[in-house]
Amino acid sequence: MGTGDSRLEELARSNSDLDRKVFDLQALLKAGEALYDVLKIAPLCDLLMAMCRERARVNKLAVLVQDDEVDPPVLRVRATHGLPEEASEIIAPATDGILRRLLLAGEPFSIIDPAGRPRFPYIFDEHGLETLEGQLWIPLVMPDRLVGFLSVGLDIDGRPISADDQAFLSALCSQAAVAINTANLYEGIEVARRRQARSFHQLEILFDVSKKLGEVSNLQEMLSIILGKAIGAVEAEKGSLMLVDEGSDELVIRVVEGLPPKVQKKINEGEIKPRRFKRGEGVAGSVWENGVIQRVNNIEADGDFTAREDTYARSLLCVPLIADDEVIGVINITNRKNNQPFVDADESILRALADQAAGAITKARLYQDAITDGLTGLCIRRFAMHRLREEVKRAQRYDKALSVIMCDIDHFKVVNDTYGHPIGDAVIVGCAQSILKSCRQGIDVAGRYGGEEFLIVLPETDLEGGRIAAERLRQLFAGIETPLDDGGVLKKTMSFGVTVFGPGDTAESLVKRADEALYASKEGGRNCVHAFAADQLSDLPLVVDEDLAVDTTGEFQADPEPPVKGEADAA
Repeated sequence: MGTGDSRLEELARSNSDLDRKVFDLQALLKAGEALYDVLKIAPLCDLLMAMCRERARVNKLAVLVQDDEVDPPVLRVRATHGLPEEASEIIAPATDGILRRLLLAGEPFSIIDPAGRPRFPYIFDEHGLETLEGQLWIPLVMPDRLVGFLSVGLDIDGRPISADDQAFLSALCSQAAVAINTANLYEGIEVARRRQARSFHQLEILFDVSKKLGEVSNLQEMLSIILGKAIGAVEAEKGSLMLVDEGSDELVIRVVEGLPPKVQKKINEGEIKPRRFKRGEGVAGSVWENGVIQRVNNIEADGDFTAREDTYARSLLCVPLIADDEVIGVINITNRKNNQPFVDADESILRALADQAAGAITKARLYQDAITDGLTGLCIRRFAMHRLREEVKRAQRYDKALSVIMCDIDHFKVVNDTYGHPIGDAVIVGCAQSILKSCRQGIDVAGRYGGEEFLIVLPETDLEGGRIAAERLRQLFAGIETPLDDGGVLKKTMSFGVTVFGPGDTAESLVKRADEALYASKEGGRNCVHAFAADQLSDLPLVVDEDLAVDTTGEFQADPEPPVKGEADAA
């Protein structure tokens, strides 16, 4: 078999693995939505078991949930499937020991050894746990808290479930733990509803957060939801949500709320770069370092507070976001309304909200990693096409305009051949940064279509708007300088093809027509923009800013690309 065939097989395997991971992530997102919609523990446990049976073909299941109303706490069977009636009466100890430590670790483990004997014979004999007929226990845990566990028997063929199914069920149980915990809180508050109106209100907030987090996968949108709900839950004036940047090992503000609108918008869209915090620095850095919530009701008297954390702060409640025993971020809530101090109940609700948020953020990050190109930060091709199909349906349904841009870097092969792939990668990254800078955040879709070829989707944008966007991006990229090893710089250009949605168009036909327009730009000398209407080359005049090079032939034509050192075939 030739090298090319081996490479194709490797790519096919990689594509298959990616497809499976994306599918599993999507399935977990949908499962999370369903779990968050259930408020009662019993139907929630039944739903969890139904999902397990569907995925792993297991007929003997039990869900045990920790009961904190008794002292010491115990684990009670809350739902079973395929087991005798007496299994529902089983109560397991929740006291500290090896078994509890294994459950708190959060990883699935076999409860039966290869010889078929229980690994904890005393506990099994004492509490009748053999009635569960479990082979594998999957913990239901939240940070430093045991919610319960799922007992899983053999599959319908009498075999242990596969490693892939174990991983999927473990991720599913992580979501179920949050949902069961929320349901547990809900049922407890229902009992004392008349006495604890505030607690009931807080529970509604938690449930609303759980449901909303299950409906979104976009990380920035999710962070905005979390922060908004946190501020509302404790009736505060403003706040910020910070995540740990693993590259720099610093806390970075990702979203703010309650600031003047223009400043808030610039921070949330990345135009203003807020100050970063090191581990242990200020209140936020201390919470990151120690993983413990901190409340400061008199900032002027607190020596740990850094004035730059918030210019007009009177009080601060800072809560860690913990996932897998690691602090991944911090929620800062500032200034409770009416000059009121933060109280224990505020800490309680924010701690519960943070527990839910941390898992959702981790899940969203995994999903975002699966749909994001590692080099450029743009969407991968498959996801960009998925989003384009969604926008085509939207354009059809609501009779909206939709433009598509295909573009690539001129003479890119010469860059790799002359300067090497690291410089080539730097050029591609510069191109991606130009694209991201020119796109409307949360509206436009930008994806890496091929090596140096990119796809941009512009909803509610007609052909003229698409051509303007392409020309501005062309000029923006033409000004990018890539440093060379010898101290010089490399400047490159791009060619563009633009088209607009028309009757009968599909995502594929739009990409094909935009690609044909891109080919026309290449044939026309490169470093220019060609725009094709739904059925032909557009000849409509276009009125744009005076500083844009525009004609009325359907083409933006720029000056020829200046020669570049070492580029033999430069235009």
